[in-house]
Amino acid sequence: MGTPMLRRTPVRLAATFTALFTTTVLCLFAILFFGITARLTQEIHLRTEESMDSLIAVDEQKGFDDLATVVAAEAGSVRDSDFIIELVDEAGRHVAGNVRGIAPARTWLSLERSDIEQEWMNGEPDDRFQAIWRPVSKGRLLVGRSNRELRYTQAFLLEVLGAGLAATIVLGALCGTFIARRTQHRIDAFANTLSAVSDGKIQARIPMSGPGDDIDHVGAQVNRMLDHLQKLIESVNQSSSDIAHDLKKPVSRLRQRLDSASRSARSIADFKLAIEDALGDLDAMVETFDALLRITQLEAGARKSRFASVDLAAVLDDVADVYAAVAEDAGHQLTWANTDDKPALIKGDRDLLTQMFANLIENAIRHCPARTHIALALHGEPGGFRAVLADDGPGIPKSECEKVFRRLYRLERARSTPGCGLGLTLVAAVADLHNARILLEDHAPGLKVSVLFPEAGRVI
Repeated sequence: MGTPMLRRTPVRLAATFTALFTTTVLCLFAILFFGITARLTQEIHLRTEESMDSLIAVDEQKGFDDLATVVAAEAGSVRDSDFIIELVDEAGRHVAGNVRGIAPARTWLSLERSDIEQEWMNGEPDDRFQAIWRPVSKGRLLVGRSNRELRYTQAFLLEVLGAGLAATIVLGALCGTFIARRTQHRIDAFANTLSAVSDGKIQARIPMSGPGDDIDHVGAQVNRMLDHLQKLIESVNQSSSDIAHDLKKPVSRLRQRLDSASRSARSIADFKLAIEDALGDLDAMVETFDALLRITQLEAGARKSRFASVDLAAVLDDVADVYAAVAEDAGHQLTWANTDDKPALIKGDRDLLTQMFANLIENAIRHCPARTHIALALHGEPGGFRAVLADDGPGIPKSECEKVFRRLYRLERARSTPGCGLGLTLVAAVADLHNARILLEDHAPGLKVSVLFPEAGRVI
């Protein structure tokens, strides 16, 4: 059963986007609406006060009677219904003007047309006037103006708001739908890939859309996880096959020895010798399984909790010191050189690093003919360090370079030498645990193994 529409994250994202977009438009309109209203109201007050000041100047210069004449002339000549004026004497009796009966006040008045006893019939019923009283020499003077311009502007803004809001909702819905569909498509890509992996298609990967955003970043992380998972599964499958192939002979040989001992042993000594040979084979098999277990633990990252700052130069110096005599006893020469005097600090496990380089040196000693020169060196590089082990032995064919790191894999010429084929697998596991890269190169003649380590806090 699919997810209900309203519970889908992209749909909720689209609705949220549209609501946020609409709310933003409403807030901007409210600011614009009230700002323009305040500004136009202020303009009405300024024009009213200018008219008032000019009439008061008449009173101050020529007297109340001349003011009454001017007010009567103004009231009689006004053809526009947006202007009101009234002059009253000290007793409050109407002297002149085009309105009557407005109570005196000290502040601005907001008057409905229905509240005014008007002397004319022009205008609109919805007119509202902003008016103010001022004292004059022998009475009071009222001057006011209609807010019709303000009402027209507000009506226009509301019409624009309606059209703009409708366009905003439609545009927001379209944009939200586009984003939702695109996001849903990318979420479906995650879901389909993970579903395919759970169905056994371990090679399935999340397609990258290209913009390099956070979803692509998460997709890349998931793909890296799937790469690692595929590598582990293939390693387990290959290991199972290799174990079955490589352990079949020692198990068969062990059974034959025990069977032969049970049938043909003529004395306790003969039987004891057969048991000792069988125990040797069992010890070799136990060693193989112990190595496999260590490799599995390393590939799972179980030892990372023990990481600390390690001087790689000191590790290599200790390994070279121990194995110089071992190489000499085997007829080889081991040299060690550090081209950088500074400490080569990395984050890692000292014991595992020691085991890794010990395995590499032992591998060279075991598989190279006598009088081989084995050179161990450390070089500083931008952002990290390069540990190199080079020999002038037979080397490894280029076609075999990737295979030698597989579990239980052994070159044909190495099958006669002791070992279980897990030494280089362990080396690769330790290197991967330390975010290091291993390069196998032709040393012409011989083999050069380079291990590139990042500085502490960096990743190669």
